[in-house]
Amino acid sequence: MTIRLATAADLPLLAAIEQNAAALFSPDDLPPEHRSDTLPLERLQQVRASGLLWVALAPSGAVAGFLVAEAAGDVLHVCEVSVTPEQGGKGLGRGLLATAIDHGRDAGYAALTLTLTTFAHVPWNLPFYERLGFRALAPAECGERLQRILEAESLSGLRNRVAMRLDLP
Repeated sequence: MTIRLATAADLPLLAAIEQNAAALFSPDDLPPEHRSDTLPLERLQQVRASGLLWVALAPSGAVAGFLVAEAAGDVLHVCEVSVTPEQGGKGLGRGLLATAIDHGRDAGYAALTLTLTTFAHVPWNLPFYERLGFRALAPAECGERLQRILEAESLSGLRNRVAMRLDLP
């Protein structure tokens, strides 16, 4: 498995990966109006310029997944992790998160949080992150930023969402 920083040539490929990954969720979890939502190209360009956008390559060399993070104080926030369904279960998501964790640790961040939040009841969401050492945050632990994200998601029709955190040694 190869994980590397994204290049400008990778950016146009990421929306399709994000949409294909979203197709795995039931309409009860991810309403139809959210299935076509992707990170705007301008945002991807900004994140790439900051060095916080990684891609995972399939054995064929094609981009098959990506992770977007952003710095906020002493915490590195993971905003999006998407892997094509065809490459799901092959360790690409774990590899992307391990890369972000290593980066966060090396850069001196206190923790990684999932501002993408996650579905509490979907087997490849909450349990996946828990196996990597993340813990679900109680609402009082979320802080203003995560609380705003969870509230916005709730208002947009997303349910059963939880924010998570991994403290970095």
